[in-house]
Amino acid sequence: MKNIKISITFLFMVLLISSCGNTAKGEKDKHNENSENNHDDHDDHEENTVSLTEQQMEAISLKLVTIENKKMNISVKASGELEVSPQDKADVNSIIGGIVKNIYVIEGDAVRKGKILARIEHPDIVQMQQDYLNNLNSLQFLEKEYNRRKILYEEKVGSGKEFQRITAEYRNSKTNLAAQKMKLSMLGLNISSIESGNLSSSIHIVSPLNGKVGKVEINIGAYAEPLTKLIEIINNDELHADVMVFEKDISKIKVGQTLNFTTSSLKGREFSGEIHAISPVFEVNPKAIHVHAEIKNKNKILIPGMYIQGQIITNSVLTDVLPEKSIVTKDEKSYIFIKIKNEEHAHDENGNHKDEGNHNDSKMIFKMIEIITGISNNGFTVIKLLKELPKNALIVENGAYFLLAELHKSEAEHSH
Repeated sequence: MKNIKISITFLFMVLLISSCGNTAKGEKDKHNENSENNHDDHDDHEENTVSLTEQQMEAISLKLVTIENKKMNISVKASGELEVSPQDKADVNSIIGGIVKNIYVIEGDAVRKGKILARIEHPDIVQMQQDYLNNLNSLQFLEKEYNRRKILYEEKVGSGKEFQRITAEYRNSKTNLAAQKMKLSMLGLNISSIESGNLSSSIHIVSPLNGKVGKVEINIGAYAEPLTKLIEIINNDELHADVMVFEKDISKIKVGQTLNFTTSSLKGREFSGEIHAISPVFEVNPKAIHVHAEIKNKNKILIPGMYIQGQIITNSVLTDVLPEKSIVTKDEKSYIFIKIKNEEHAHDENGNHKDEGNHNDSKMIFKMIEIITGISNNGFTVIKLLKELPKNALIVENGAYFLLAELHKSEAEHSH
């Protein structure tokens, strides 16, 4: 009897264990089936896609564009400084020393050619005029004597030797007077006024060209040394750019090409000029040559000495382009987002419609496509597609980086 009870108990335990094992297996199989279904669902989700709701699109002012076929300039980079041509810059000085009595300009004043800039006074100025008048009077006497001796010599009455002596004196005096007259004219003194007896103790320093006063390097009462710079005059109407072009690009540069450039001093503005000279001298450090371009400065806002960065246009081609804002960078590669479809309603995590009647939850789906970029000009970039896109494919302009951020967020969520 005891053996029968033990056998029944053992049989009951075997059945219990078997039942538990089947239950566990069933749950495991169900879990595996769900996992496979979830994996299949994940595989069905297209990679590198991101969706935006209408509210999100309005918030980022989403704009869609198409690829344009546009003429783009091929250019060579160049940098350097703005300079004034030698003929448009003057160091004003005095050819005679003297005391500065008056200064009529300050730095920045606009001046015309011939405008009086300063007045210098010195006794030597008076002495030069006095010497001129003395020689003028002597020449008038010698001229009469020369004419008298000439008549006597021609009539063979006077001595030939005496005529030769007076001729030499007359010619020397005439030459000396002409030299003195020229010196006085160089000082800006009026010869007719001097010959009338009106002498001046000072001279005027005048501007040799139209322009602006750059520097004033004298003071009233100071002694102005001869041939020493007193005032600087600069004409900024026409500047020239002195830029450096590196060795690898030298063969592409020609006279007549356009230089477009910017300067940090005037942000947001672009200027242009024309290449007019290429230096024949090759610089060793850096390995480059100087290229000169004429710059029109009608508004006179460019100043000599400004550092510039620019591009010399060497050619132009018709090619596919997109706005620079359409292109994003990820892991040193370039991408764009194209619209692939509209999704009428949003779904919850289980694939069920959140609200069948709420059309505000409709979404637009975009896919990130890799491209190769080329040169950029005037807000556009040359692009090369790695695979063909649908005709008239719509591409995101405003909001491309927002889509990239959303894609990163989505990838992070799926990785968990």
